Amino acid sequence: MAYKIISTIITHKEDVDGLNAAIALATRMDAHLDIYAVTVSHTETGSYYMGADAMLIADQTKDAIKRRDELEKWINAEMKGETVRWSLQSAAVQGPALTGYIARSLRFSDLVVTSRAYQGNDEIASIIEASLFAAERPVLMIPKGCNAPDQDGRIIVGWNDGAEALAAARAALPFLTEAAQTDVCIIDPPKHASDRSNPGGAVAQYLMRHGAKTQVDVLAKTEPDIAEMLLRHAREVGAQMIVSGAYGHSRLREAVFGGTTRSLLEMADRPILMSR
Repeated sequence: MAYKIISTIITHKEDVDGLNAAIALATRMDAHLDIYAVTVSHTETGSYYMGADAMLIADQTKDAIKRRDELEKWINAEMKGETVRWSLQSAAVQGPALTGYIARSLRFSDLVVTSRAYQGNDEIASIIEASLFAAERPVLMIPKGCNAPDQDGRIIVGWNDGAEALAAARAALPFLTEAAQTDVCIIDPPKHASDRSNPGGAVAQYLMRHGAKTQVDVLAKTEPDIAEMLLRHAREVGAQMIVSGAYGHSRLREAVFGGTTRSLLEMADRPILMSR
């Protein structure tokens, strides 16, 4: 089992960790790598004197095209000598059109690889959300300084018996089946749940039948932030990657009040795969 079409979105040269991870995974899994060089023009109209909007949009678009051409040249230089099968598409898009572009471009990908959000790149969070919601694709996010997870490493699957968590576990199967061990991590399971006598047993069995070497870790909730507990457990056991469902609550609620998804996006110090 392997991904056959891996895509990566590059918006700045600083996204090199995401590009390198995508190259490594495509090479390892004998997948085709689709690279998208995307620059975004963020122009807010309606706040200038009459006629200025059109001039501002033209200037911003010209700048986005220039940055796109420079990014395309840089990617071609980075890919020189790589043996993986790859293609490059580039685009300069207006901010409101970004979601539509991502949906059209990525919907036939098996996995999207990006840099992690909230590291100084304003576009990445929007690209991740568009990939999850509009393109409906799993996303592997690579923090700065990190590599793609090793073939025989250890992986944590955050499990809460929800649909998003199951979607993420299914999307991660190519990683889980080649990992040395997969930990199904459950934090403070409900005392009256249907699986209270064997929390996580059903999903662990499902993963094992697909070839994953699985165990269940049940943790007491010792602090309010679930994301921090998952990250701490990952550090303790030496896990190379965390798999998590994304946006179990509404995006508005997550944005206003926070949530596990947003916290993981902000704090992850190792690759994290999300799906929904």
